[in-house]
Amino acid sequence: MKALLLASALLLAATLSNAAEPQGDTRAHDPTLLIGEGSVQHVFTTGAGLQRLKSVDAGKTWHREAPVFSEASKPAWWAQAVPAHQGLDVWAPKLFRHAGKVWVLYSISTFGKNTSAIGLASAASPDAAEWKDEGLVVASQPSDNFNAIDPDLLIDGGKLWLSYGSFWGGIRLTELDGQTLRPTGETRFIARRKGGIEAPTIVRRGEWYYLFVSHDLCCRGVESTYNIRVGRAKSVWGPYLDKDGVDMMERGGTLIEEGGPRWKGPGHQDVVGDLIVRHAYDAEDGGKPHLRLGSLRWAPDGWPSL
Repeated sequence: MKALLLASALLLAATLSNAAEPQGDTRAHDPTLLIGEGSVQHVFTTGAGLQRLKSVDAGKTWHREAPVFSEASKPAWWAQAVPAHQGLDVWAPKLFRHAGKVWVLYSISTFGKNTSAIGLASAASPDAAEWKDEGLVVASQPSDNFNAIDPDLLIDGGKLWLSYGSFWGGIRLTELDGQTLRPTGETRFIARRKGGIEAPTIVRRGEWYYLFVSHDLCCRGVESTYNIRVGRAKSVWGPYLDKDGVDMMERGGTLIEEGGPRWKGPGHQDVVGDLIVRHAYDAEDGGKPHLRLGSLRWAPDGWPSL
């Protein structure tokens, strides 16, 4: 199955390299991608109840499915973890497969605050009608120097690594127990930037671990300044250095994508194989966020670019 999904990812990357803009319902913020069988793709995004998009033609056309959570099914622990949390506002999911299930990490918070929590749910498939609440994974409070949002999950050689964070002290990394999917051992900061850093994505390619992040500010429509950066390390713990050798703990990060005339503030990327999905704010649609898909090229020296 792993080989089949990798082949599907490579085929989709080749298709997207020359593809037109995705069509259909592409409104999305903080997207995460899961590749299904054949030409089926799933994207979950920030939004009421955790929004779900699906494509059956390799990412060319998208339609919206029912959200993961409803008022009847939202976990009771949300109210205790984040008392000011409003309704079904769910942020920044990360989809992955593990132990025969599909899982989604997600965050709940209030804008600009670090009283936040990362939760977990599971189902038999990404378009399942019912999801099991798997509880709280990590939480943060005003006294903490981190923000428990924007989770990412790397599975590497049987080990599971959770990275997360936004502003405050920066991006953090911890190992998860493979059975409980809860932190085990130490947690470290692996990237920081006072001007704004969010949305980590860690992938492994050969001997290198690559840390993609979003710098600057989201959520301001056409005034958004998000841009995607990357560094790499020989260890998952870092140090992650950019192409110029600057440590991402010292504001480093090689530019992958920044805004242009139409698409403003690209960011909150997810990387699957050679595919990169992210949102950007459309200047031709009142600054609304839309799904963007593309493929990464890897130079002989190992550095990625769009």
